[in-house]
Amino acid sequence: MLGSVSPARLIRALGVFFFLEEIMNAISEEVRIGTVGELLVALRLLQYGVQAAPPVKDSGNDLIAVKGEVFRAIQVKTTQSPAFNLSGLHEKLFHIVALVSLVGIDHSIYLDQSRIFLLEKNQINRSVYRIEDLSEYQMDAHRVNMLFGVTPLMEAQPASSIRAAAQQLIQPERE
Repeated sequence: MLGSVSPARLIRALGVFFFLEEIMNAISEEVRIGTVGELLVALRLLQYGVQAAPPVKDSGNDLIAVKGEVFRAIQVKTTQSPAFNLSGLHEKLFHIVALVSLVGIDHSIYLDQSRIFLLEKNQINRSVYRIEDLSEYQMDAHRVNMLFGVTPLMEAQPASSIRAAAQQLIQPERE
């Protein structure tokens, strides 16, 4: 069947096909970086027991996150530059903004070197934040638990104190 198609016609047809495929699947650099940031936030939250996913409809929030009975709407801002521009963010409805600082060159992104900072909406008091000013907001277990209303059941005790308390339960001191 291919023998009946002229090579010039086949090349033109394939050229149009590849051209259309490229347009249909093309995403901007901004969308690519933003999507990587959203996926990284969802992945890191999952490490701390928080389920996060984009809403079914584009309702203005990037992620909806849940831990236990606590739900949070999250805006994600991702950059490869040394600062985040948050101007206009206060008009949006959300609970937490996740600021993602991606580390990498071109299309190579080093996820383990990239950093995530979590701020509550009421903690945003300026439009530009430099990465070096955000260390207190870096994502870790304590920060995630605080933002999702989880409090530790008891303060950590040294193992020797726990053993001593257990020993007293087993063999109470005699007076």
